[in-house]
Formats: sequence, structure tokens, C-alpha cells
Amino acid sequence: MNNRYLKQLGVFGYDDVEPVILAVLVSEDPLLLIGRAGTGKAFLLNSLSEALGLEHRHYNASLIAFDDLVGFPWPEPDGTGIRYIETPATVWKAESVLVDEINRCKPEHQNRLFSLVQERRIQGIKLDNLRYRWAAMNPAGFDQEGESYSGCEPLDAALGDRFAFLVQVADWSELGQEDRGFIADPRGEGVISQDGCGLSAFIAEARQKFEQKLADPDPLVLGYCCHVATSLGEAGLRISPRRVRQLVRNILAVESVSCLPRER
Repeated sequence: MNNRYLKQLGVFGYDDVEPVILAVLVSEDPLLLIGRAGTGKAFLLNSLSEALGLEHRHYNASLIAFDDLVGFPWPEPDGTGIRYIETPATVWKAESVLVDEINRCKPEHQNRLFSLVQERRIQGIKLDNLRYRWAAMNPAGFDQEGESYSGCEPLDAALGDRFAFLVQVADWSELGQEDRGFIADPRGEGVISQDGCGLSAFIAEARQKFEQKLADPDPLVLGYCCHVATSLGEAGLRISPRRVRQLVRNILAVESVSCLPRER
């Protein structure tokens, strides 16, 4: 039987994008999930943090204040600087961070997320433990069914460009009958995701493959990404140079999870 890691963690409806989710875990690059309310975006990411045993932080961007991330500033007695008084919610020891409802965030707070998402830094200070930066959002404006989410704004283009993968999440009408049945079953509510499926071992092995590919990228992948960026630019659709390099990393990461056996 094909080993679906997410289903074994109790996460259903993500078969089509599972290679991308696994690739993000391998590359440790930022991920943004976009989908309607109740489609399991936060559930997926929180389940991954549980399964991998990560020190995890889940922030609601619509409510977040900067003190929630860094703690409370406290001057050093000798006047040489400032330290931050930590709380259980501060980001300093986090290994994974989920910024939920990121497009409801106040602009001044959203700007402070740039360095967190791209550089793993806050206030210029490196977050040595932080591996994963994840975010989720509802669609801005009106969707195809005419539904809108009050307070959701289009994500700043520069911030959106910091995310390696922007993944559209399936809604109920796009799910298969089997997944609908699993999702409707209330017995999965509140169950802690355990790594009995060997996800940690799979990610560690794929990570080695990924690092090998990064050290010697396939010229065909490099040429393809350059061609895509140039062709889109000529058609009036700009891709930033940063995004071109990120596209290469994305392809190499997906290759790394796809080339490993997933049969048990």
C-alpha cells in the first residue's frame, strides 16, 4: 500500500499536495497555505509539529502584538542593553512557527514578519532553534462563490515573495468520498499526531538527498527555471530573481521526496 504520511497523521484531503508539504519539511523553506475557513490549514501544520516533536508556536496574526513574539523588554542594570523577559508564547526557543490569518495582520506587525519568515530573525537577532516558518490565510476579496472574509486583505507582494510554496487548499466540493468520510468522523478530534508512520526518518533521508542536489544542481533544472522566468517576463508576468532561485530549490526538494520509496 502506498504510504500516505499525512493520512497516517489523521490529516485528510491533502493527497494532491502531499509531495509539496513533504518537500517543505525537507527544505525547511517557508510555506503559505491559502484556503477557505475550516479546510484544515492550521490542523495540518499543528499536526506536523506534533508528529515531528517540535517546539511549536501558533500565533493568530489578527490579534498578535510584537510583545507576544519577543516578550517584554527589560533594560540591563548596567545600562549596556536590553533583554527580553520570555513567556511560554515567545518565539525565542521555537522550532516551528505558524502565523495564522496572516493577511488580517496590522501592516506594522506584518512588516516585522519579513525577517522572521525569510531570515529566521527577530529584531536582528538570529533564532537559532527555528527550522520551520509556516503561515495560513483565507482568500482576500470575493471567491468564486461570492463569499468574502471581512478583514482579509491581499497579502503584501514582497511578503508573499518570501514564501517558497503558496499552496491552495481543497474545499469540501473538491474532496473525494473517502476523504469526506474521514473528515466527518468526530473520533479524530483532539487526537495527538504521533510519528508512528516514520515521517521523521523519511524527512531525514530526503534531506540528505536534497543537500546532495543543492551541492550539484541539475543543469536541466537550472535551465528550465531560467527559461520559465524569462518567458513569463516577456509575457508581462515578472518573477523576482529571488523567486527564480527559490523555484530551483523547490524542484530539487520535490525531487528529493519523490525519488525515495514510500512503500511499506
